[in-house]
Amino acid sequence: MRVAIYSGNIPSTTFIENLIKNISSSGIKVLLFGKKFREVKYNENVEILDTPDSGLELLFFIIKESVKSIFRNPAKYLKTLRKIFTGDRGFKNKLKELGMMLPIINNQPDIFHIQWGKTLQKNPYLFELLSCRFALSLRGAHINYSPLNDNALAESYRKYFPVIDGFHAVSEAISAEAQKYGADSKKIKVIYSGVSDEFRNVKAEIRSDDSGMLKIISIGRYHWKKGYHYALDAMKILIKNGQEFKYTIVAQGEVPEEILFMLDDDELKSRVELKSGMPHEMLMKELSESDMLILPSVEEGIANVVLESMALGIPVISTDCGGMNEAISDGIDGFIVKVRDPELLAEKITELSNMKTDIKEKIILNARNKIKEKFSNENLKKGFVDFYASILKA
Repeated sequence: MRVAIYSGNIPSTTFIENLIKNISSSGIKVLLFGKKFREVKYNENVEILDTPDSGLELLFFIIKESVKSIFRNPAKYLKTLRKIFTGDRGFKNKLKELGMMLPIINNQPDIFHIQWGKTLQKNPYLFELLSCRFALSLRGAHINYSPLNDNALAESYRKYFPVIDGFHAVSEAISAEAQKYGADSKKIKVIYSGVSDEFRNVKAEIRSDDSGMLKIISIGRYHWKKGYHYALDAMKILIKNGQEFKYTIVAQGEVPEEILFMLDDDELKSRVELKSGMPHEMLMKELSESDMLILPSVEEGIANVVLESMALGIPVISTDCGGMNEAISDGIDGFIVKVRDPELLAEKITELSNMKTDIKEKIILNARNKIKEKFSNENLKKGFVDFYASILKA
């Protein structure tokens, strides 16, 4: 079986790289198309068919791939040219699209697995130029709120969802959202993210700090849906209540003006630290040195950082958004609070910080056991092997 994992970037995000690693280790041949940003080592079942970004290198690449395509299927090559060079996207953009498309046509997989929903809008001719089966992963923002703010994207979903052969949903909640745009429930398989053994094998220890300083962390990117301003409102309440703490936000992107404005408050500014995105290994070290992770989001699929935190033994407080209640059972292996409720978030932070050690240890153990049973790489690997097999049998 040959499966293309298409995100457009090589390497891709941590969870897509984890998918590549796991399905290739099962014996499936994995093809990677797109732009390569750096060298990355995979096992022998992974083949990289990257496209140069620009310049003479791209031009020579297109000539080479065009010759292959003309010899193999001249009619398909002419159809590809007609599809890509129609419209007013600009000649350079059309060349880049041709460079992206030709290696896919010349190396067609059995299944073309699209990782991001917006690809359907950006590259609609995939469905006309390829004769393979199509799978689509339903992930977070691309399903939960992007189509609500973009009518053209929503229309592309309504047009192409009915022709997708199989959908992978990261949660039951996101599966329900996708069905609003025409995804067939019978074709959707919920496969939860897998957490690497490197996290599960770390011994959970409750951090001890004689200073009484509570270390709180949030990790993500700067976007309104991440709800950081609600978290900062909760921190103001903690200050008012006399709680000693340090709140660290590790996030990618430009800091929003709203956050900077809130941090004009001297008391809050002295207790909040903003850190830029960092390599995953450093991020996990930052997380492991914290007392708790809070996820104040308004929308999520299932946040991978929450799963990694649970695996590391760091207690989690999350808002009840998206599929987060599929990962956390409130009071059993973490805590769930209402969305947009700083008072309740502050109350839960205080409750967790004052919790007896034996109760906290039980919650940590329950969280680690849930990761092992529900969010393991073994489950992910089996889930995708079965998912791909069902698509080919349909």
